[in-house]
Amino acid sequence: MARVVSALPVAVLLLLCGAAQARNRLWEDRRPPVEPVPAHQLRDMATWPAEPPSPAPVDESRFRESFAYLCGVAADSATAAFAGDILTNAAEVAVDPFLLASLVLYQSNCKPALESKAGTGLLRISRSMYLSPGAPVPPVAPGDLSVARLLDPHNNLRVGARLLKMWQDVHPELDRLFGGVPHRSAVSHFVWGDEVHSSGHEDLILTARRRLLRHYEDRVDVPRESTLGVPIVAPLEGIPRVASSGPGEDREGGARRHRGLDITATLGEPVRAIADGTVIFAGVNLSGRPRTVVPPEKIAKWVHRRLGVGGIYVCINHDEQRKVVSCYMHLSSFSVANDEHVTAGQRIGSVGRTGVKVSPPHLHFEIRVSDRYTNPARYLTDMVIPPKATMTYRYMLKAKRSKLRATRSAIDTAKGV
Repeated sequence: MARVVSALPVAVLLLLCGAAQARNRLWEDRRPPVEPVPAHQLRDMATWPAEPPSPAPVDESRFRESFAYLCGVAADSATAAFAGDILTNAAEVAVDPFLLASLVLYQSNCKPALESKAGTGLLRISRSMYLSPGAPVPPVAPGDLSVARLLDPHNNLRVGARLLKMWQDVHPELDRLFGGVPHRSAVSHFVWGDEVHSSGHEDLILTARRRLLRHYEDRVDVPRESTLGVPIVAPLEGIPRVASSGPGEDREGGARRHRGLDITATLGEPVRAIADGTVIFAGVNLSGRPRTVVPPEKIAKWVHRRLGVGGIYVCINHDEQRKVVSCYMHLSSFSVANDEHVTAGQRIGSVGRTGVKVSPPHLHFEIRVSDRYTNPARYLTDMVIPPKATMTYRYMLKAKRSKLRATRSAIDTAKGV
């Protein structure tokens, strides 16, 4: 049987390295075989609020129901049954079961049979990342990292819990040794390996954890008064959410202007009505036909069709007299019909990528008052972290200024200046 080596000696070794040795890495950095999908990153880690604590002890039945909710499956399904393994393995190595469960959602969307270049199974674990030459021996037997073994969900969760514990034990020292961008916790290393290149993935995982805790604790978001004139809740759970793009930004090379707020999200998560109101549109955006009504029972056939920029979307009128309207775009599906009355916080659809060309999954959210587009961030306030707080916004400004300089240079050249 292969000898299992604890991660603790690695931590001790790294502590002895000191700042002088930090420039000389002890091994080539462990990294995922495939670059993770891009995620929007905050400019300042302090913008992110403190994480809520996990309850103790954890009720297994409630945890299973909440894990099923996070994965979008029935509580009596085979997928939901993995909640027991999550609790057992998390307890054995002293990691947070709510964080481990959230990793399952982020890494594989709760699919135990996942096989991809990035990794295998529920936690999308890559053998090559952990068995790279010269790197510390992982805290599991090498045989447990075979594709066949990682496709066993029970082994996958057992291995994943121990790898998460390994990263937790050594991540401050790894950051000193390998550098990388600022981030908050070891979960970033689970995605990136020794050197973290973006904290955006961590934000998505921690958002999933907040959603899981919210369901487990049976918390209900109570509508709060707003300057919109109607009590509102956030369109997505687990606030605050990161908004990556706002109204007025260029789209399609400046051919049109962005009209809403893009909020980062995970495929399939619930989209909620922000306030009481009446559905005034539920359907699809087609090129040349911006509004095509589709009943909810027939929307599934539109998911994989080529759609206009709005994709599948829903609009709700919250105040007939003042014409306060909210719209939710790029959905994968919806569960409401035209003229249906909805209440604040009611699930109306699911996050998708319909109508999206290159961006990661997100909810495009609009608010109109008296037929005029407004900035939704004004009303959501602390429910969202605004686009200006993201690196994406900084890159957008840099590109915009570069384009402006190029235009001015071209004009000056044409004038002979």
